[in-house]
Amino acid sequence: MTQRARNVPATFRGAPRVVGAIRLSRYHDATTSPEVQEEMITLAAHRVGGEIVGWARDIDVSALKTSPWEREQLVYWLERPDEWDVMIWQRMDRAVRSMADMANLGKYAKERGKRLIFASGPGGDMLELDFSSSMSELIMLILAFAAQLEGQTIVERNQGAAARLQALGRWAGGPVPYGFEPVRKVFTDGNEGWWLGEHEETADIRRAVIARCIRGGTYSAITDWLNVSGAVTPKNHRARLAGRKEDPESRWSVTTVRSMLLSAIVLGHLVTSEGRTVRDGDGNPVLQGDALVDVETYRELRSAQKELEVPALQVARRRDAHELLGVLECHHCLGNVHAAQRTDLEVPVELFRCNNPLHGKGIPKPTVNKAETLDWVSDEFLRKYGFLRRTQVVKTPGVDHRAEIAELEENLEELGSRLPGMRGAAANVVVSQMNGIAGRLEELQKIPMQRPGERVVELDTTWGEDWRAADWVARRQMLLDMHVKVTVHPPTGWRRPVGERLTMGVRRPDPEADALEEAAYQASL
Repeated sequence: MTQRARNVPATFRGAPRVVGAIRLSRYHDATTSPEVQEEMITLAAHRVGGEIVGWARDIDVSALKTSPWEREQLVYWLERPDEWDVMIWQRMDRAVRSMADMANLGKYAKERGKRLIFASGPGGDMLELDFSSSMSELIMLILAFAAQLEGQTIVERNQGAAARLQALGRWAGGPVPYGFEPVRKVFTDGNEGWWLGEHEETADIRRAVIARCIRGGTYSAITDWLNVSGAVTPKNHRARLAGRKEDPESRWSVTTVRSMLLSAIVLGHLVTSEGRTVRDGDGNPVLQGDALVDVETYRELRSAQKELEVPALQVARRRDAHELLGVLECHHCLGNVHAAQRTDLEVPVELFRCNNPLHGKGIPKPTVNKAETLDWVSDEFLRKYGFLRRTQVVKTPGVDHRAEIAELEENLEELGSRLPGMRGAAANVVVSQMNGIAGRLEELQKIPMQRPGERVVELDTTWGEDWRAADWVARRQMLLDMHVKVTVHPPTGWRRPVGERLTMGVRRPDPEADALEEAAYQASL
């Protein structure tokens, strides 16, 4: 007789409370669709005289990759054993595909006096596990071993099928990338298969994200824009394609935006989980879908990303950042003037003060009132530059195949390490791939590298118009873009006005520094 857990009242005499558990690895698997599972679970609940009190529907969840306690809806009921008596699945493989998971699930049920039922067991009849019998526990583990073995076979079969489809230039299935939708297509060999076609709404959003990145938008700024504009998230995009209910709490994250921008899948390439483009025997990218952008746009994107990534790795976020950081400088040491506060007064006063340790001993460090300085800078900028037509530096990407060359060299090295252990047809295939990659490598090595360029374009607005419409974050960027410097001079008289101690001018970057940078770049080619 089944052992009853402490938290299940011994006087319980009502109909067993049943939870129906549905799991599906992929929603479009028609043979085990949620509707089929629900129907069989409902019939099994009637057979045991039970009343269904809830459902655990975990869709797009693999039993090979997740335990029962890692499934969002199932764990809800596992953590509430007082609210149910019986849990029913359609088959055992809907519950687990691991002996360890089955043992843990059996232990859980035994300790709490729960019944685990499978609507379709061996031979097609209903199977209930009785945990009061050692023989039942052995049968349970044998069945779990069979489910685990079947799962491993499915994985190997799917991997083989995916490799075959990828070699033919087909989409092999899996999570649908953002900006795409699966479509049926007749290929050049006359056969029909799956292909990633452009999904108009999300493709436009993905292209807008790329355009913002090229214009200098940061990952966090792009993420904020996506969330504020209400752009459908990748999770909800896949839910729409599958006809499922969307998650109203789904939000864009910086990690999602960054990984999406780094992926070459926008060119239609098949990419690995590490983001590397998969190549065929001739060294050419393997395609699995439409290209959302052209190669030139993708190069511009990669160039913009390098500017985003390098500062994040090399420059720590400044804790003393303020509205004029990098613009306001000391007259003596030419160091940055920092934000400070005078607290010895009844009402604290915000200041700008030189705190450079290299300023020099015995030389007064200039200090100015922050609010007065910001007002003066705004007025002086509008007076000197506000009437000028605004210009913008547009960067053009260079030609640099070093990353692709390095990737091809890695591919050659990896194939070369596999070749000694191969014989016959397998070795011939690898040799063919190596020859194709070597040919592609030779072509790329002949292409001369070109440094990225810049050109100045005139915009439709003046500096003054944009300045008045901007906050101080944007204004500071304008000052930096124009190479404007504001110098703080020492006071020479009693209560000298702030405006008499400040000067504004444009100081272009040092030509000598530019020449050294150019020489260093040429040396790296």
